[in-house]
Amino acid sequence: MEMEIRTMNFGIIGYGNIAKRFYESIRHTKNGQVTAIGSKSLFNDHVFKAENPNLTIYDSYQALLGDDSIDGVYIALPHLLHKEWSLKVLKLNIPVFCEKPAVLTTTDMKEIELASRENKTLFVEAFKTKFNSGMDHLKQDLALIGPIQTMSANFCSNAIPSQKATSYLLQKGQGGALNDIGTYPIGFVLDILGSDISRIESKLDMHNGIDEKFSATIHFETGAQAFIEGAINEAKPRVAIIVGQQGRIVIPMYNRIEKYTIELNGGQKIERDYNIVGDDMTLEIQAFINLVETGAKTCERHSLQDTFNIIQVIEKIRQGE
Repeated sequence: MEMEIRTMNFGIIGYGNIAKRFYESIRHTKNGQVTAIGSKSLFNDHVFKAENPNLTIYDSYQALLGDDSIDGVYIALPHLLHKEWSLKVLKLNIPVFCEKPAVLTTTDMKEIELASRENKTLFVEAFKTKFNSGMDHLKQDLALIGPIQTMSANFCSNAIPSQKATSYLLQKGQGGALNDIGTYPIGFVLDILGSDISRIESKLDMHNGIDEKFSATIHFETGAQAFIEGAINEAKPRVAIIVGQQGRIVIPMYNRIEKYTIELNGGQKIERDYNIVGDDMTLEIQAFINLVETGAKTCERHSLQDTFNIIQVIEKIRQGE
């Protein structure tokens, strides 16, 4: 007799674009569902409520936290609010799945780590790249190109024209390219190279108090170097390139790996193709569900220390080190 799979109930705090994607993505998981959303604007959206009769809509984030049926909370708020609501949820011993960046400073991240440990409650930053099966295969294929010498990764789009003037993306203190998309190239590089950093050379293009573009060369203790760049004011094809002593690997859309090409020095080319299950958020949600089911208090694949390390690099880039 097959064991019945228990459904995990999620509550969503905030309902912007990324929360809408989460709501669609979770439908591809084996045993996750959204049962409640905290959103003042959605509370007054009678069309949405009529179309989703099984959802409970609360008119405040705090009200949602009083729902005893919730097994985990997905935080999809503007960056500046992540810390406040993560701490409130952790205090109630409810597992937290928080959109990137988890918080804005390493000091804030230490508070999150302390709260997670003291309350013995899981906190995971939603960094989908690591939970994609293509990333696991890529790391295995690194052996084919030998010791890594250099790598590069960019995440550049022209997002500014589509933003309202009040958008958090344009607000000093929480907006800018580093906060919005810096996690992708930095987290990718750190996961691939996985060694201590010796120094960082960086450049920021600032406008109205926010970084619209950044670039940095990260020097690692192993001798490897990584060049990263990100922008919200300029679009470029998104790609990462890893160069080793015996060849290179070219990864388009490295933040959600579906395919890549291995080019060996002798001229041989190997094409890899890994279909994404559901969509690019599905596997990270499923991984979080699995952790909660097993009673895990930490996530080994994307640990609190991993999140701290990413934020630390962001701080150093911002400081111009």
